[in-house]
Amino acid sequence: MMKRNPIKPVRVVPPMMEEQEVSTTTLQEWLDKEETVSHLLFCKGKEEGIDKSYKSFKNCTFRHQTFSECKFRSSQLTDVRFENCDLSNISFAESSLYRVEFISCKLLGTNLSETTMNHVLLHDCNAGYINLAMSKMNQVRFAHSQLRNGSLNDCRFSSIAFDSCDLVEADFSHASLRGIDLRTSRISGITLNISDLKGAVITSLQAMDLLPLLGVVIED
Repeated sequence: MMKRNPIKPVRVVPPMMEEQEVSTTTLQEWLDKEETVSHLLFCKGKEEGIDKSYKSFKNCTFRHQTFSECKFRSSQLTDVRFENCDLSNISFAESSLYRVEFISCKLLGTNLSETTMNHVLLHDCNAGYINLAMSKMNQVRFAHSQLRNGSLNDCRFSSIAFDSCDLVEADFSHASLRGIDLRTSRISGITLNISDLKGAVITSLQAMDLLPLLGVVIED
C-alpha cells in the first residue's frame, strides 16, 4: 500500500500591529506627499481615482473603506489589515504583500496579478473573478471565501490552504496543486492541466467532477 505523506499545516503569521493614529485626511492626500504611509487607521471613507505606483504601506488598518477606480501598481504592503472593505476592480498588480489580511472584504475582479504574497490571509471574502495570475504565494490561506471564476493560472504555490472555498470555474492551469488539500472546497468546472493536479488531495466525489478533464463521458 502506498503511504501518503501527511499534509503540512499552513501557518500564516498575522500582521504585527503597532499603535496607529486615526487618519483625519484621505489616503490620496497622504500618498500625494509621502512615499510610505504608516501607523495609520482609515475608517469609513471612500477613495476614488488614486493612481500611484511604488508606494509603501506599513502598519496600517483600513476599516469599512471603499476604493473605486484605484491603482497601486508595484507597491509594498507590510503588516496591513483590510476589514469590511470594498476593493472591487482595483489593482495591486506586481506588488509585494507581507503579513496582510483581508477580512470580510469585497474583492470582485481585484487585480493581484504577478504579486509576491507571503503570510497573507483572505477570510470570508467575496473574490469572484479575482486575478491572481502569475503570482508567487508562500504561507497563504484562503478561508470561507468565494473565488469563483478567479484566475490563478501560472501561479507558484508554496504552503497554500483553501479552506471551505468556492473555486467553481476558477482557472488553475499551469499551477501545480501538489500537496494542496482541496477536500473542503467546491472545484467543479475548474480549468487545469492533468499534470497540475498531480499530488493534490481531493475527495472521491470531487474526482467525479474532474473526469471531464480526462475526456470521459459518464452516462447511466
